[in-house]
Amino acid sequence: MFHPDSCLIRFLARICDLLLLNIALVLSCCTVVLSGTAVTALYSMTLKLMRGQDCDPVKGFLRALRENFLSSSFATILFLADVTLLAVLRSVLYAETLLMPPAVFVMLAILAVFLTALLSYLFPLLARFENTFSHHLSNAIRLSLANLPVTVLMTTVNLLPLLIGLLFPALLGVVFAFWLLFGFAAGAWINSFYLNRIFESREDG
Repeated sequence: MFHPDSCLIRFLARICDLLLLNIALVLSCCTVVLSGTAVTALYSMTLKLMRGQDCDPVKGFLRALRENFLSSSFATILFLADVTLLAVLRSVLYAETLLMPPAVFVMLAILAVFLTALLSYLFPLLARFENTFSHHLSNAIRLSLANLPVTVLMTTVNLLPLLIGLLFPALLGVVFAFWLLFGFAAGAWINSFYLNRIFESREDG
C-alpha cells in the first residue's frame, strides 16, 4: 500500500505538487505584473506533469516564470482586463441600485466569457510552444472554436470559483480558501488533460 510506486503514494505526491504550484502561483500573482506569466508557468508545469514528465514543480515553475516573462506580457494585459471585467460584473450584480442597463451587462458578460475561453487556450499555448504572440492568439481562437465542448468545459472550470460564489454565497469563504491553497492548480491540471490531447493531435496532424 505504501510502496513508492503505489497508486496512493503517486496520488498524494501529485496532490503535493499541485499544492506547491498553487502557492507559487498565488505568491507570484501578488505582484500583479507577473500574474499572466505565473499562469503561463503554471500551465507549463501541469502540462508536463500530465504527460508524466518527472520534474520539480517549484523549480520548474520559477524557471518557466523567468523564461515566459516577455512572451506573456500581452497575455497579462488580456488577463488583467478579464479579471477586472469579471469583478465589475460581480459588483453590478450585488449593487443595491441599477448601475448599468441590462443589455450592457449581458454584452459585457458575453465579452468576459469570450476572454476567459480565449485565455484558456492562450496561456497553455504560450507555455507549450514557441511562436509570436499574434500566432498564439490566432491559434487560441481557432482551437476554442474547433473544440467547443472542451472550450465550454475549460471555461466553466476557470470560472468555477466565481460561479460557486454567486450561486452559493454562504460558501464564499470555503471557496476562497480552497482556491487559495489548491483550486487554481487543480483547475489547470484538469484542463491540461484535454489540452495535451488537443496539442498532440495537432502535432500528429
